[in-house]
Amino acid sequence: MLYIGICDDEKECRSQVRELFSRALFQYDEIETVLFKNAVEVIKAIEKDEFCIDLLLLDIHMPGKSGLALAEYIRMNQIDVDIIFITVSHDHVFDGYTYQAFTYLLKPLDYERIKEEVKRYVELKNKNTDCLHIRINGRSEKVILNQVFYISAVGRKVSFHNRDGELSAYAKLGDLEETLEEYGFFRCHQSYLINKKFVQSHSRSVLTVAGEEIPVSRRYIESVRNIMEAETQGNVKEGGG
Repeated sequence: MLYIGICDDEKECRSQVRELFSRALFQYDEIETVLFKNAVEVIKAIEKDEFCIDLLLLDIHMPGKSGLALAEYIRMNQIDVDIIFITVSHDHVFDGYTYQAFTYLLKPLDYERIKEEVKRYVELKNKNTDCLHIRINGRSEKVILNQVFYISAVGRKVSFHNRDGELSAYAKLGDLEETLEEYGFFRCHQSYLINKKFVQSHSRSVLTVAGEEIPVSRRYIESVRNIMEAETQGNVKEGGG
């Protein structure tokens, strides 16, 4: 599932963008679209931890806060989302580099150009995506690691939790811990592995991960504290340049 956000102050443009991108993405993946009337609506969703978007199709010229101002906010707050700018002129092409946009598209929108960019985007995303292959009922399933909030274990069964629900298979959590450490996963409890990119807050005994409270057992208190401190220091350094 690919979650697409469309931010444009004009209703007709929002509808057109949704229709064209839905057609272009049909052959690659299922999609779900979320429509935003302006930049303020996007910021409110981010502040409420309700912004679960993979790709944001962002109009540059909007009244009030512009698309460029929104892109700056997104990058300053290290929101993990890809951006495609939609604009009426070439004037802002270099802003695409500044805000790490995937590309920009000119109005009026050309479907053939959208198809080309969508193909390039999907291929690049798949190429750069770390996956884990697991077997379920004799078939191989692909788990996209950067979309997994946490992994839980009950007996011999582990469950990978993401925004689409969960995927379960038979495996040892200890084996997964060794394999996934390099991808940002860490142990906080004998029954949980956490993806640190989705940790929203933490205390001595609890981690809040994608809106859920995950217990920290006594055995892992020290290691979790060290991981969270290192993560905080890293974010401060990155934010401060």
